Amino acid sequence: MGLLNVVKDIFTKAEITEETFEYESIDNFLTGREKEEEGRSEDDVVFKCDQIVDATYQMEDLKVEYDMVTSYFTDIQTIEELPADARREIAEIAKKIALLENETSTFLHSDDRISDENFRMIQGMEKDLSQIMGRLKELEDMDLKIKRDMKHLEAEKNSLEYMQNSIEGRQARLRTFVIGFGVVAVLAVVTLAIASMLSGYNLIFPILLILLVVVAFAALVIVSYKRLSYEYKLSETKENRAINLMNKVKIKYINNTSTLEYLYGKYNIKSLRELEYLYDQYLIMVDEVRKYQRRAGDLRESEAALSKLLFSYGVKDPDIWAKQSLALMDNREMVEVKHSLNVRRQKLREQITYNQQLRMNGLKDIGEILKLNPELGPRVKQELELYHINLE
Repeated sequence: MGLLNVVKDIFTKAEITEETFEYESIDNFLTGREKEEEGRSEDDVVFKCDQIVDATYQMEDLKVEYDMVTSYFTDIQTIEELPADARREIAEIAKKIALLENETSTFLHSDDRISDENFRMIQGMEKDLSQIMGRLKELEDMDLKIKRDMKHLEAEKNSLEYMQNSIEGRQARLRTFVIGFGVVAVLAVVTLAIASMLSGYNLIFPILLILLVVVAFAALVIVSYKRLSYEYKLSETKENRAINLMNKVKIKYINNTSTLEYLYGKYNIKSLRELEYLYDQYLIMVDEVRKYQRRAGDLRESEAALSKLLFSYGVKDPDIWAKQSLALMDNREMVEVKHSLNVRRQKLREQITYNQQLRMNGLKDIGEILKLNPELGPRVKQELELYHINLE
């Protein structure tokens, strides 16, 4: 860059040509996606591939859960369509189970540690409890990690913005000082020149000395200004990277939070700690039941008989109905069960739809990247093959 251009840069703010990412809050992100600008790079393709793969895995897990809930509905329909005699037989066994469970609750109420509903819930999921707790811990740890990352990125973004404002202030003060110094230097040279002409003395040496000082000062100012400009652009690049990372983290945050909230609702808890507390109390109560219940064998036999009978009528998962004996006796309880399943299925549909849209958007965005950057074709093809993604 020529000397004149460098000096010109001191008095004019350089135009920023780097891509600037739009920052959004989490709430805004849920209702509107960030508009991508031109000039997308290979990193965008990698990010979109990650997005598609994450969304695909999420959908697979959600569909398994959705199929399981649908299977429960199928079993309910099978039970409700049974002949009256079969329904009566099932209701009699269910009534016996409820009676035995009621006798068990006599022991449970002695300390009243947890409700009967929570006791039955833990009892029904006891064999899978270790896996469930592990899943909840993984999600809660991930939730904390993502929040920490977002807080760190937000702090970094604010720090870089403050740094940019500080640099702009220093540049403005430098420009003002240069102007003032230049005016003083010009006045000094003009004064000496006039004094030389009026007095007849040769003052060329002081004039040259002033000019030398001006040149040296100008060189120092140019170096300082270029350094400030470099620091400004560097901080802006870091800010853009922080915002880009934050926008990428949002998708993981939404999926993680949605899954966590679904599991909380499914198990009627607010945290893993609450579930651990319920399990601890359950173990205490089970120990007491084992000590005092004299008819536990009858209860197990009745539950086995119910499971066998339901299986013979085509119910695919008969074991769970031993813990839903009231629903087999009372239609109102069955309505509550169906309502609960409906709520679970609706939440699963919403999550599946969200991830499906996320996947479609990712595929669409990759297509747009290829249109804007056809030279990336081979690299994009290689990336898609690596992730086993079919763009069509």
